[in-house]
Amino acid sequence: MKASLLYRIASVLLIVVAAFNTYSLLRFWQVAGSMNPVHFPVAGRDVTYTQIVVTYELFCSLCILFGAYLAWHLGRLARTTPQAIGALGWIFFAYQLAGVGFSFTFFSGLVRILAATIAICMGWASWLSTTHRQGQKQQSEPVLG
Repeated sequence: MKASLLYRIASVLLIVVAAFNTYSLLRFWQVAGSMNPVHFPVAGRDVTYTQIVVTYELFCSLCILFGAYLAWHLGRLARTTPQAIGALGWIFFAYQLAGVGFSFTFFSGLVRILAATIAICMGWASWLSTTHRQGQKQQSEPVLG
């Protein structure tokens, strides 16, 4: 399998995760709407628990979508100029491994499977990009002898 395809698969899976996150936010909104709101002060304003959770979840969805864009961009770089990826692929893989850890701590089922699959795609793609770069490097070095 090629690194560009693996990065693209990870990108699509991240979009699926963002969609699930947004769907769960809408479900939470329905449940929280029937609850009696409790107000408490935050930075001089009265806010409710629902407002904080909705804001946090929207921010998480945006972060996931940024990750999807980054994975898609890395897929393009892996196809055209894999040497431009550098350490970014491995850093993104480490970030996804942290996501797997959080998923196995706080979630279950499909979330764990998606997190693990995304991390595997990212790690495999990073490994393929690194070996491709090293192969190109060895080919460009002059042979002394």
